[in-house]
Amino acid sequence: MAAILTLDYSHFTSGTKEQRQKFIQQLLESFTTTGFVKIINHGFDEQQLKEVFGWTQTFFAQPLEVKNEIQNNTNPHRGYTAYGVEAVAQLSQDEKIRAMKDSKEHFDQGPRYDKEYPNQWPKELPGFQAFMDAFYEKCDKVCLELIDALEVGLGIDDKSITKRCIPSATDLRLTHYPPIPVEELKSGRRIRIAPHVDFGVISLLFQDGVGGLEAEDRTSPEADSFLPIMPSDNTEMIVNLGATMQRWTNDKLFGGLHRVTVPPSMKDSSDSIIPARLSVAYLFKAERSVSVGPLPAFVSEKEPAHYPEMNALEYHQWRNNAIY
Repeated sequence: MAAILTLDYSHFTSGTKEQRQKFIQQLLESFTTTGFVKIINHGFDEQQLKEVFGWTQTFFAQPLEVKNEIQNNTNPHRGYTAYGVEAVAQLSQDEKIRAMKDSKEHFDQGPRYDKEYPNQWPKELPGFQAFMDAFYEKCDKVCLELIDALEVGLGIDDKSITKRCIPSATDLRLTHYPPIPVEELKSGRRIRIAPHVDFGVISLLFQDGVGGLEAEDRTSPEADSFLPIMPSDNTEMIVNLGATMQRWTNDKLFGGLHRVTVPPSMKDSSDSIIPARLSVAYLFKAERSVSVGPLPAFVSEKEPAHYPEMNALEYHQWRNNAIY
């Protein structure tokens, strides 16, 4: 069984040359073997994370009619998406998975300077926008630093990945999974979120302590084998590789397949109710006009391009059309 590595981010940002090199090596190894890594000492303090989860809880506690005032238009995500609207299962080729219904609601924001696709903010939550804008920008800084580490690890010295990620077109997503009976998930009719690969470059994820997040176990000979990713503490950050990075590297790196289902502690139960779950995800994406086709460094006569050229916005909208 594979294991999700935990890396100390300070070794990359302020460590010795040897610590920095080891961080880069282990980051690349983690993304190669599992598509996931856990990171500590990432610069987000406990108070910031407590606050972002507090705002998340406050937002979703609003009446449905209030949340629907900023209903999401999906191209790209801006605002509120109600329970059951998004159908991530439709991305799967497996008919059994496609029959499952997602069980969540979420709020999405983009960069504050985006005039083409402006954010939608609730009028009833003073302070929410200012906090979330600042949190967004901090996430963006961390993502660019991680991309820098990946470029070094992949031997890319022209910053071609970084350049494709500026300016940001990223979605910051707050997700609420309401309480649900264990039996409902075990029945195969519903899942909290179906197996999928995020379609951005990388994703940062913070989760509460409820559990249920699982990553595909690529080392298992058995099909449909997943590893639980439980938080060791409430400040731990999970990073996973997305489909855009898989395309850019022409399948040298594969996106991390994951799902949210029954927590490990409740697997043997049949009559329990799984508590509500909250998560905060920074879905780092390419700038809209750039290509998400393979980078020249990963294409050769022996290894031709596995993916066609299309820009990031076209790719985003193509994926969205499948799930809405």
